[in-house]
Amino acid sequence: MNPMPQHRLEFTVVCDATALRALGPAWQALWSRLANPHVFQTFEWCCNAWRHVASKRGNQLRIVVGRSGERVVLIWPMMVGQGVLRMLSSATLEYRDILVEPSEQATHWIAQAWQVAKRAIKADTYLFQNLRLPNHLSSSIAALGPSAGVGGGWCPVIRLHQFANWDAYAATLPKSLISDQRRQWKRLATVMPGLSFQLIDKPEEMQAVMDWISHHKRQWGDLQGKPAIWFITPDITQFLQAATAQALSEGRLVMATLANGDDILSAGWGFQWGSEFLFHMFAYDVRHASFSPSRLFLQRLIQHGFETGVHTFDFMPGEEAYKRIWATDYIRTVSYLGATNWRGAMWLQLARTAPLAARPVAELRRWYAVLPERLRARLRHRLDFMRSMQAAIRLPTPSAPPSDPTAASHESPR
Repeated sequence: MNPMPQHRLEFTVVCDATALRALGPAWQALWSRLANPHVFQTFEWCCNAWRHVASKRGNQLRIVVGRSGERVVLIWPMMVGQGVLRMLSSATLEYRDILVEPSEQATHWIAQAWQVAKRAIKADTYLFQNLRLPNHLSSSIAALGPSAGVGGGWCPVIRLHQFANWDAYAATLPKSLISDQRRQWKRLATVMPGLSFQLIDKPEEMQAVMDWISHHKRQWGDLQGKPAIWFITPDITQFLQAATAQALSEGRLVMATLANGDDILSAGWGFQWGSEFLFHMFAYDVRHASFSPSRLFLQRLIQHGFETGVHTFDFMPGEEAYKRIWATDYIRTVSYLGATNWRGAMWLQLARTAPLAARPVAELRRWYAVLPERLRARLRHRLDFMRSMQAAIRLPTPSAPPSDPTAASHESPR
């Protein structure tokens, strides 16, 4: 721990893109001093999230910055949307947390930052989602005031460092899975002798692979009757392009294909920092579905993790069956919902007890139509807020992780 003076920090609240860019050097310096930093806390990730997604979706930037003298020791990335204070995010798969200097004073600093946030930020309620345990916010949440744990789950991970190599790890997997993997490799060797696993390290190749993944994700979604896949929107596409390009330039991106020449069977990417790999996205070509290409791709990606010294292969949030097949452990995520003042407490109580019709009855629609536009805008805002709170309240709370990660179906991952 770095010894720090026990006095109140000086706080500012960053509310616009210009001030956010100016914060860059101090943000990067603080991130480099964190005990367990991850890519989703970097200045570049958060800046891209704001620029490409959060700002375009009508949110307001609110980043609480705490300084001890000239030294930035706390950054709390937040935003306000639909009247709710949230952690700044890209609306994609990512973990969230406060950045706070390792110190015995960290909990005290977070409490100070929260008092500043409640005074300076106009939001009656807060919803802090996707916090990976352990984290600074969860350890301080009880001291911030009344709140309720909502949502969360278990992220399957592989603890690669517990095994000497791929063979030792594979010996723990279901025999039927390994047998089928061998069978599929033999089949492919016959019909596709040029099949290989290739890492992507050039920007122009990276963009082509991203386009390929988006196309085949969309195709799979259409076949499954799920056309509204979360990342196939212009803002998310732009964000992912910026985030992966930045990670590639810094040596943090691991993108690869399983291909026979120019014919890609499966492709995907994730982010590696130190001994941790965060698996973000992959897809496969449905024309080759009989070969289970995404499952074969995943095998090669895990083997690459062994070769590069990865200790934890993190599948990220989502309890899909295919993740549980490979997992040896789980990481818990939690979300918290609470009020910042008496108004927020009232609205939360109302959201918990009052049903909210998806469509107003005819009488209310006629009444709404004659209201002045200013009042209609305020009413729309409040209804959006209520729907947001009710959706948060309905989030499932974390249950115990599956006792046997390998008990899931061997269905090919999508």
